[in-house]
Amino acid sequence: MKKVIFLSLAIFCLSQISLAQQKRVLTLEEVIELAKANSRSAQLAETRRNVDYWNFRVYKAGLQPQLLLRGTVPSYVDRAIPTTQNNGTVAFRTVNQNNSDLSLGLEQVLPWTNTTVSFETNISRFDNYLEGAEQTLYQGDPVGITITQPLFTVNPFKWDKQIEPLNYEQSKRAYVQDIELASQEAARRFFQLLIEQKNLEIAEQNRAANDTINKIQQGRYNIGTTTEDEVLNAELNLITAQSQAAQAAIDVQTRTLELRNFIGLTDDVELELVPPADAPEFQIDYDEALEYAKKNRAEFLDFQLQRLQAQRTVAEARARRFNASLSASFGYVSPQVNDLSGVYSGNNLAAGSTVRLNFNMPILDGGRNRARMNQALESQKRVEFNIEQNQVNFEQEIANSIRNFEQIRTQIEISLKRQEIAQRGFEVTNGRYLAGKVGILELNNARDTKDSAIRNYIDALRQYWNAYYELRTLTLYDFRERRLLYNPLLEYDPKSDSMVERIQNK
Repeated sequence: MKKVIFLSLAIFCLSQISLAQQKRVLTLEEVIELAKANSRSAQLAETRRNVDYWNFRVYKAGLQPQLLLRGTVPSYVDRAIPTTQNNGTVAFRTVNQNNSDLSLGLEQVLPWTNTTVSFETNISRFDNYLEGAEQTLYQGDPVGITITQPLFTVNPFKWDKQIEPLNYEQSKRAYVQDIELASQEAARRFFQLLIEQKNLEIAEQNRAANDTINKIQQGRYNIGTTTEDEVLNAELNLITAQSQAAQAAIDVQTRTLELRNFIGLTDDVELELVPPADAPEFQIDYDEALEYAKKNRAEFLDFQLQRLQAQRTVAEARARRFNASLSASFGYVSPQVNDLSGVYSGNNLAAGSTVRLNFNMPILDGGRNRARMNQALESQKRVEFNIEQNQVNFEQEIANSIRNFEQIRTQIEISLKRQEIAQRGFEVTNGRYLAGKVGILELNNARDTKDSAIRNYIDALRQYWNAYYELRTLTLYDFRERRLLYNPLLEYDPKSDSMVERIQNK
């Protein structure tokens, strides 16, 4: 008896909490839209998209010319320093001086040859503050050009030109995939709560029905038309139904909180979910699905990127056998003068040039180069093997998803028919029980069959929509609406902080 009272109080408290909360009715589509806008998964996807956008902007900016101001201002010394004398001895001389230099230059990398070209103007100033020897001198290179060319090395710009646009394109596809994954997770949580709400509805109905049956059995026992064991069985069923109703109410509260947190609802509202009216029927062709996956999925670009990275590693290993760098500069230089204007006087200028070739060529390396090459080549083979295996796995995943979707669609029709039959069977058995033609065991069996059929139908709907959003994620194509989910012309716009359609160049 105490247990019955406790369960009744628990149900009453939970019902009062529900009455105090505002109710919000949501469909599956509305839950998914809220998840796309507010979920942490969607916000994380947007953050990754923005980071990848700026990574690509860093790459593009690296190809543009730079106007650079370099210098050391000041470099002041006031101390005794060791000075080598003509006879080789060292004497400590007190110095009080400052050296300053500035350089303004325009620098540009030529990506097709990995050549750095710079135009610069330099000025240097020397100040001697030692008492009795005060002096200020200037020297500069009014104009000069410098060319630096690495030799026998890998041109990083050649590889970046192939890799970086693919990385950026992959990031745009990955963003759409992440949003679809958020939709898939929202659908999963939607049906988790919907199932618990349906369980609560069934549990409340069963509690009310068992309460009525218990009263009927008590009445029949009083007039001698039933046995004591059937009365006790009715009381036990009532207690069980009350316990199940209390637990179902708690489960609904838990799932509601989880769904609200995921879709970003901060208000303390009671959610009432509307199950999808039906499961739309449409055909999915495997070859068509695979083609959309290859065109739209980030993984297929990742396969290309892995190949390029492996090829780059082989090229870098080959280039490390020998490297050299050639640097040449030409310009006009001024002699040391006492005033700044003298640096830029045409009478003082003279042509100056430098050429420097640095190289590093191992004569005996103990097999390092050969080991590096073999290491890179074997890694390339492993990458190719992994790519082939991943392609097979991905194609198999799509095939399994399509078969699973078709089977689920058939199961929905069967589950719906079974639910209708079980519901009708329960109504017939309930009427016969009230008429005294069948016992409580037959009624309980009919009720269990009816409840199981309802749950199976909701679960079939859950499987259908989960499979539907899984196919969308795998192909980035909506087979129901017959539209692409990925638009290659959409790009992130930092000014509006949104995706905008790029004007296609003709």
